[in-house]
Amino acid sequence: PPPVAVHRAAPRAPPSAMAPDAAAPDGDDVHDVVLFYAYTAIERPDAVASTLKSFFAEHAAHFKGRVLVAREGVNGTACGSRRSGALPMFQALLRELVPGCETMPYKTSLASEQVFHDARVETVRELVGWGERLAHERREKVVHLSPKEFHEALKARDGEATVLDLRNENESIVGKFRGARCPDARNMQELGRFLDSAARESSGKEVFMYCTGGIRCEKAAIYLEKKAPDVAKVYQLQGGIHEYLEAYGGSEECLFLGKNFTFDKRGVMPKSGKVDCDGEVWNCQRCRDGEPKLRSCAVCVVCRFPLVLCERCQTSTSNRGEWTCSHHANLDGVYSMYAVPHLTAEDLTARIERMKCMERELFDADPKSTANKRRTLRKCFTRMEAELKRREAGGACVRRDVAFCRNSGRELATCAGDCMGFWGPGHVIEKPPTTLCGVDATSVE
Repeated sequence: PPPVAVHRAAPRAPPSAMAPDAAAPDGDDVHDVVLFYAYTAIERPDAVASTLKSFFAEHAAHFKGRVLVAREGVNGTACGSRRSGALPMFQALLRELVPGCETMPYKTSLASEQVFHDARVETVRELVGWGERLAHERREKVVHLSPKEFHEALKARDGEATVLDLRNENESIVGKFRGARCPDARNMQELGRFLDSAARESSGKEVFMYCTGGIRCEKAAIYLEKKAPDVAKVYQLQGGIHEYLEAYGGSEECLFLGKNFTFDKRGVMPKSGKVDCDGEVWNCQRCRDGEPKLRSCAVCVVCRFPLVLCERCQTSTSNRGEWTCSHHANLDGVYSMYAVPHLTAEDLTARIERMKCMERELFDADPKSTANKRRTLRKCFTRMEAELKRREAGGACVRRDVAFCRNSGRELATCAGDCMGFWGPGHVIEKPPTTLCGVDATSVE
C-alpha cells in the first residue's frame, strides 16, 4: 500500500469547558469523565501537585480522580458531577498552573455515578516509566494518525500491517484491534521487553501502535524507533482507543474487537467495538467461555495483577477465589493467602512440599536472579507451616468452602469491591490476619 497520507487538522481551541455531550441529561446523576496528558516542561512539579491536591480536597464531594505530575508534564483521569461545575474549574486551574496545558485535548465520556472513590495526586519522575530514562522528544519517523487516518491505513493494508498493542495483557484480553500483536506484559519493564522483540522484526517496516488514550505510545514510539533506527515509519493512534471508539464504536466498519478497558470502577467504556469476534476477546481468561465481570476483587493471588474473570470463576469455591495470572500459572492451586486457615492438613502439606521443590529448582537454575521468586515461595509455605504447627498444638481449624478477596482479605461475598486502587481505598483497608491464631473455634476438619 502507498504511504499513509497525513492531513493535519487545525490546532484545537483551548478546552475552556470541556464541551460535554450536549445530548446528555444535566442532573446529579450525570458525571463527566476526562482523560488527559501533556508533555510540557514543569519547573516545580511538587508545587503543582500540592495545588491540585488542595483543589480536590475543596471539591471532594463532587470531584475525584488520579493525576501524575512530573517535570516532563502531567497525566490523569478525573470525574466530576456536571451540576457541580468542578470540572471546568479544574481545567482552568490546570491551564493557570501549567501553560503547556492550554491546548491540551481532553478525552471525554459519561458516567451515571462517580467512578473513583477518592482523589490522588502524585509527583513522579516520569509520566510513563520504562525502568530507564527515556525523554519525550519529537522524532522524524514517528507520526501521529487521527482515528480516521489510522482506520483507513489499516483497511488499506488488509490485515498485513504490523500492529502493536501497548497495554497490559488484561487490557488486550478485554479488547484489541484485529490482527494486533499483544504483549504478555503486566508493567512497563515487561512492555519494554515486548518492544525489544518487536524492534528486531521491524527493519524496513511500517509499524502501527495504539494504547488506551495515547500516552504510552508517546514513549513507546520513541523507544521502538531508537531500538530499530531502520524502521520505515512508526504510526501511533492519536487519542488512543478512546477517540477511535468515539468515531467508529457504533460502525460496522469498526476494526476494534471487544471493549476498551478503563482504569476506574466502570471497568470498560460505554462505547465498544465489535463483540461478535469468535471468542478472540471479551472472554473470561480462565474458562474461556463466560463473559467477564470486571471487579477489583479479581486479582492474581501471588502478585495482585488484575484478572479478567467471569462471575462463575470469581465466586467458585473450588479454588477459594485464589486465581493466578499467566506469569504465575505454575502456582495455581499451590500458592494461597487468606484461605490458608481453611485448607485441610493434607492440602497444606502437599502445597508446602510442592513449593519447597520449586524453591530448590529455582536455586539450582540461578541462585542470584531467582532470589525474589524464592522469597515469595518461602513466605507462603512458612505461613502454611505455622498453620500446621498451630493445629498440632491444639489450635482450632475452621474448614469452610468459601471464596476470599485477595485484596481485602474479606470473604468475596461480603467485599464491596472497593479494595483496589482504581476502584477504591485499597491502600487503607485494614486486612484480617492470614491465620486463625488465638481463635477459639470448633474444628470441623
